[in-house]
Amino acid sequence: MDASGAQISEYMIEAEVVTRSTEIAYRATHRVLPRCARVAILSPAFVGVRLAEIQLMREACILETLHHSGVPRVFECGVHDRRPWIATEFIDGIAIEQVMSERPLSIGDAVGILRDTAAVLVHAHQRGVVHRNITPKAIVRTPARGFPICITGWGDASLNNTAFPQVVDAGARFYRAPELTTGSGADGRCDVFALGAVVFEAITRVLPDPIRKAPGMPASVYALLESMLSRRADDRPTAESVYLEATRLAEVFSDGDAAIEEVEVELVDISRSSPQMPSLGWMPPDRMSRLHNRALGTLRRRKET
Repeated sequence: MDASGAQISEYMIEAEVVTRSTEIAYRATHRVLPRCARVAILSPAFVGVRLAEIQLMREACILETLHHSGVPRVFECGVHDRRPWIATEFIDGIAIEQVMSERPLSIGDAVGILRDTAAVLVHAHQRGVVHRNITPKAIVRTPARGFPICITGWGDASLNNTAFPQVVDAGARFYRAPELTTGSGADGRCDVFALGAVVFEAITRVLPDPIRKAPGMPASVYALLESMLSRRADDRPTAESVYLEATRLAEVFSDGDAAIEEVEVELVDISRSSPQMPSLGWMPPDRMSRLHNRALGTLRRRKET
């Protein structure tokens, strides 16, 4: 049903956006403030279903707990016609899913995304929040905001080891850590697994199931992704370790930051060769004499990495 023009509290609805099955979400504008928001309201089919009602309010609490520029801001929440609703920042950007559907990411680009996403996860994990649903759709590039990426979709997150049962999107199963599938409990390392799967796919456009070597992927990047995709949670690095290593790799693979090496090269003494006068042009005799004394020199060039 087209709800454009309707109103929820002080928010004027503009268009419906994709969300999970228990709610309906819209892009909306505040009537007074210059604010574009994502307004999610409980679906009418779930009115009275306590679990769904609590989950929506719980998402607002989690976002408020995180309070990070790589996470959507929560503006306010309330109840409209017996249906809980929350208004959060509308994230205007391009999801990694869309980027890698058009082309594989370069190593430098992928490592930068890995670093920035891990930074947000470190912040969340330190506050007892585990996302549990990292996918290419949930990582959005946001060049117009204060942070280069934003992680969305925190509705299924766990807080202090407590979580609601997930309704898993069929496409998201490829990024789920084994411990989430078996129901044996999970901590922040399930987010590390999912992030590794997303970045591996973004570089190769192949799902890491199982992880395999890919032509053109540097050994150092492959080694990090391989450790993140370990089947055993205890063998995976923490988000903080991933962030530190990705930060180091980002410096290695960033454009224009290649290492400099010094090499010995022989300078040609053109005064002893048969000069091509039309190409060299006229040269004064004293300059020709100076060139005669030139020997070996040292040039600085960029090392290919």
